[in-house]
Amino acid sequence: MKSVIIPLLAILGAASHAAVLIEDHADVTYRYVPADNSWQIFYRYGGTFDTPNLEVALENAALPARDFLTTDPTRPGDRFVRDGNPGFDFIGAEEGTPFWNLPQNSRNYTWPGFRGAHPPSTLLSYANPDPRLNNLVRRWQAVELVDLHYSGAATDAPHFSLYSTNGLGAATLWMATSDGINASDRYFITDVSHNHVNWSFTELGIYRITFRGTAFRASDSQPIVSEPHTVTVAVGTLAMWRATHFSGPDIVDPEIGVPIADPDGDSLPNLIEYAFNLDPTDPDAKPITAGTGLSGLPLVQLEEVSGENRLTMEFVQRKSLSNPQILYTPQFTSDLASNTWSESGTATITDIPGTDWERVKITDSRSAGVPAKRFGRVKITLQSTPSY
Repeated sequence: MKSVIIPLLAILGAASHAAVLIEDHADVTYRYVPADNSWQIFYRYGGTFDTPNLEVALENAALPARDFLTTDPTRPGDRFVRDGNPGFDFIGAEEGTPFWNLPQNSRNYTWPGFRGAHPPSTLLSYANPDPRLNNLVRRWQAVELVDLHYSGAATDAPHFSLYSTNGLGAATLWMATSDGINASDRYFITDVSHNHVNWSFTELGIYRITFRGTAFRASDSQPIVSEPHTVTVAVGTLAMWRATHFSGPDIVDPEIGVPIADPDGDSLPNLIEYAFNLDPTDPDAKPITAGTGLSGLPLVQLEEVSGENRLTMEFVQRKSLSNPQILYTPQFTSDLASNTWSESGTATITDIPGTDWERVKITDSRSAGVPAKRFGRVKITLQSTPSY
């Protein structure tokens, strides 16, 4: 038995870069090929609801979840606040805390589902004994949960769940990691259909969800089992940025895709590249261009301000409204040895229209007259739990 992923990498780019951040309808698609006893597993997306016309390998794409409230009138997103309904405790989030949901019903953004695209009559038709399916007779294929790998700043255990809801708000649970992974963590599709359910996540970060397809072959009633295959979901602004630059296993590799890694070897960890609009796959470490630059390291220089020499720092930062999951702290000191950095200074902030960026210029509050020495830096802090 072997599993085949549709080989589109030659067209779409190298595996170390995410070719597609799928921000619309996308189905994890399964096709069993009897001729060589193989599975093909890939995304279908784009086009129309019934006939998506694009395909991409699972490991060369990611599903993004936006870190904005679904009720936000200016930029609606995928974040909810957990209510007290005990029927949804399986999500794994405490009451009053955030969780992120890719929806069963489209919100005109990321909308993932599962699709059976098997040749007609390939799968066995039978009455499914799973209690969630009421013995319905169909040509069934199961999607089984195998593993969950998380990469992010969360200090609490991250959880993933897959469930459907009816018109009365009741949930049918298909998968949940909040009680561990077991044999009940499976979802069912039929041979030539596609379905959508809710995908929920309890923390910001990268989720690598590993599934396995199983069915019975119509010709001899024998079980057919795919190799494990992994779907990447990027929850939040930082995770989505990671998914635009890294894909597949690279995105969680300690030496490539995590915030402290430096894959391009320019001595800047990915988190700094993210903070200052740099490319983590290109050694582009250089100061920003004063007054006009859109990316670059903070420019620290001596300028005459009101007749005195003062240190200034100029840099771009992500707007807080984009929920970047980082804090910028400009600091000055006169003594590197004593580690006496302070947040002194006056800031001028200029919007960069049409972007999630703004330009910041900090003027030190102290004179840099001879023989005094002054130093400046911008400290970047990764937030495990943002305060919205």
